[in-house]
Amino acid sequence: MAFVDANGTQLWVETNGTGPAVLFLHGGLGDSRLWAPVAERLADRFRTIRYDYRHYGRSGSPTGAFSTLDDLFAVLDAVGVDSAALVGLSLGGSIALDAALARPERVWAIAHVAGAVTGLPLGLATDEEYAEYEAAIERGDLDAAMAFDFEMWAPLGSDEHLRDLWLATPDARGLPEGATPASRPPAHERLGDVAVPTLVIVATHDPQGLRDHGSTVARTVPGARLVELESDHYLTLREPDRIADLLADFLTGLPASTPSSSSY
Repeated sequence: MAFVDANGTQLWVETNGTGPAVLFLHGGLGDSRLWAPVAERLADRFRTIRYDYRHYGRSGSPTGAFSTLDDLFAVLDAVGVDSAALVGLSLGGSIALDAALARPERVWAIAHVAGAVTGLPLGLATDEEYAEYEAAIERGDLDAAMAFDFEMWAPLGSDEHLRDLWLATPDARGLPEGATPASRPPAHERLGDVAVPTLVIVATHDPQGLRDHGSTVARTVPGARLVELESDHYLTLREPDRIADLLADFLTGLPASTPSSSSY
């Protein structure tokens, strides 16, 4: 594990194993620890790469504009990887699709795990409920904000580990003034242009709006495979063996690019 410079920001990165490169992209309810148990199970067959997005976890949180996609490609450059399979959870699923559409030569497969699609509405809560959530964040009532999220995303139960993950996010910490993410072009109208093997995993206890996003990806991306898993949004922690097996079965044998040599 180490910190790498990505567009002027120190991002926390961990790599393990050898073989075709697999980059894990976490969701908005935590940092790269959301993928830790799955990555550990795959490191004997793949070169696994995890990192915390800027403003999350152990990574830096500077002011100024930034691009999530530029950071992703900077991480690949820093660890000497030309092309990787992108395995994205939730927010990370949408980032994986956007990256494949922006730089297809750098992606050899996608796993869209309980993921979203940039540009598609979710309809997860009412305007009033979102206003209550934002008000809780504004007044620093993190317990109330966390309870809102866990009711929606962790109906199978929460614990201190999930709480620690939630506290590693910008919702809990706040963003420095002037930290502005670049908008990502809507992907939903371009899903038919995704030209790499794609696995879609949907969690049966996720909100219907997010399950619909997964179904849209599976229906629209050419050749995509859909798997439904009995879990909630924390499926990578609740079912790491099952997720690892699905990923290994999907990724093994695909025509992955040979990882570049690196001193990292």
